[in-house]
Amino acid sequence: MNKKRGLIILLSLLLVFSSVPAFSQTITAINTIKVNLWGVINDKGDMSLSVRWSFPTSSTYLQIKSAYPNPYVIARNLLGTSATMELRNAKVFYEDQNNSLKLTANVLGASVNKKQRWTVNIGRGADMLYSDGKRAIFLTVQSFEGGIVMIEVLNITLPKGVSNCKYDSNSGLFTYDIGRKTAKGKTSTDIVVRLKPRVMSALYKVYGNPEIFDGSYWVAKTIFRNTGTSDITDLKISYRLGDYASWSPENSYSLIVPGGAVVDFYYPIISQKVAELKSATPCDLIVKYSYKDSSGKTYSDTMSYRLQILGINQFEFSNLPEEEKTGTWADNFSNSPLVAAFVTKSDDAVRAFTGMVSQFAGGVAAASSDDDAVTFCKALYDLEVLNGISYQTPSGFLVEYTSMGQDLKYPRDVLRDKAGTCIDLAILYSSVCEAVGLKTWVILIPGHAFPVVILPSGQLLAVESTGVGGAAVGKSMSFEDAIKAGRKNIQELQMGRYYIIDVDELQKQGISTPELPKLPADTLKQWGYKGPAELAIQPTPQVTPQPTPQAVPQPTPQTAGNISGVYQGTYKNNITGAIGNMNFRIVQTGNNIQGEIELVNEGNGNISGTIMGKDIQFTGKVTAYYGSFNVTFIGVVQGNTISGNYTIPESGANGTFSISRR
Repeated sequence: MNKKRGLIILLSLLLVFSSVPAFSQTITAINTIKVNLWGVINDKGDMSLSVRWSFPTSSTYLQIKSAYPNPYVIARNLLGTSATMELRNAKVFYEDQNNSLKLTANVLGASVNKKQRWTVNIGRGADMLYSDGKRAIFLTVQSFEGGIVMIEVLNITLPKGVSNCKYDSNSGLFTYDIGRKTAKGKTSTDIVVRLKPRVMSALYKVYGNPEIFDGSYWVAKTIFRNTGTSDITDLKISYRLGDYASWSPENSYSLIVPGGAVVDFYYPIISQKVAELKSATPCDLIVKYSYKDSSGKTYSDTMSYRLQILGINQFEFSNLPEEEKTGTWADNFSNSPLVAAFVTKSDDAVRAFTGMVSQFAGGVAAASSDDDAVTFCKALYDLEVLNGISYQTPSGFLVEYTSMGQDLKYPRDVLRDKAGTCIDLAILYSSVCEAVGLKTWVILIPGHAFPVVILPSGQLLAVESTGVGGAAVGKSMSFEDAIKAGRKNIQELQMGRYYIIDVDELQKQGISTPELPKLPADTLKQWGYKGPAELAIQPTPQVTPQPTPQAVPQPTPQTAGNISGVYQGTYKNNITGAIGNMNFRIVQTGNNIQGEIELVNEGNGNISGTIMGKDIQFTGKVTAYYGSFNVTFIGVVQGNTISGNYTIPESGANGTFSISRR
């Protein structure tokens, strides 16, 4: 079982536990999910599996249970390789008494015989703690954004007669031998081919990479079962996707024992010419296989299936098989992270428009400071408005699932048409910011999408990119109002009903943009775009130096007295409402403070800072069991109480706090 997880595909789930930091708002980032897995593998290679996810607090557990009333939805996502595990008789249920979620199932073909050895895919990153030929124990510790740590212990009971166990941590493969006699008898098989009915041409680079999202984006899979009484040997399976892919290399399996099974997946290397398709096009998927029985007789066959390849602008928001869909919004839009492939920061038109924005912003280095980044973001928004880019609203967009997909525009299409839906405008905004080194998110919620810019400090700048206006919504709003609207969007996120698309991270993982046709150098001019000079935008007038005014004596600020002492209190997650406890020892010398901090059950460290009047600011350097981080507190002293906000710059996390002197 490959336990590797794609970070961003889980963000919509992980943020259940962490919360989304809004622009100049706050969260805590301290949570651990414990996962215990028990597997019993039989001599046929199938496995009886039991998994329990234990959540850190009852409040977290209740929030998850409320947001995901169907536990299968969250279990499927937390079980990293659910897309490549052929489950039978799966049962998923919440356990209120343990604040946990439990899954039981049978896994078909969990161990397969390749190169004369039985092989179980444990997953890269796991450490084998113990193996004695009867069982093997593996440990995986994974950390995610927001301070989330997932600790997994996998305990596998092996079949009788196992010997020569080996584990390769680089590949994540656990292999072993079983001494047995060759089975001779009747040869009989059951072969089922399942395929994705639609393939997105925009994602042609994604389908060929089995590492993306734990192998979720296979195009076809073959379930080969030995239903006879004879051993089957030398099974070879190969695939071809019409004229858009050559025959795949043969996947080979040495042995399938009577009652055993193999589940084989197809990840095609698709030709770039598929990006020329403008609309859905039928295509034949061909599967061929061969195998031998115990006497050496060879059997072979070829099968053909029809699927559709969607046009370059068509996007299918869910690729889940019909039998797995639960009807939830998260399921109906499970492909949302793939929107990252539409963020084309290197496209000709995007680069040209980015140059105009940079000129309009005065040539600031957008990624160097928060102020310069905000200046660039404002210039981008204002230049869109000045050039007449408008918002258009399609019916039911991002609300109802349609199997035929929905049309998305690439940034070049929005620039050409000077119009786009909410998601089109968010993609354009993200593309231009990414082009100058600013990392971005695109957040999808029911009925809407908007971009978020990660400023150099780690703070988030959410922008209502539809604020540019249009016939359907009226005049444009100011950039300042677009920021307020973006902040409101984040504050109103509902657990289980949003996807966060971390563009930079997803593209690093392999969600690559398609190769689009090259455009002429003067494309934007042909499309009627005007830069600052042509728009007659006047530069900001130089301010005439004024004499320094006579200083007016200010009243001495009211002081808080000496605040030295031991403090106890809490911090609060503004989005989820989760609360944690913390203790401080503060020593004040003049305007300086120093001391110690303890985050209860999580970690501790030292603090230092200053106090001016009743205003206090200090930073803690915390060492926790999952790593080290800095946290900055800014607050006000009122009697024996200090309260205010805190931020964790490394992750962008932030929240509120209140502590009182004992």
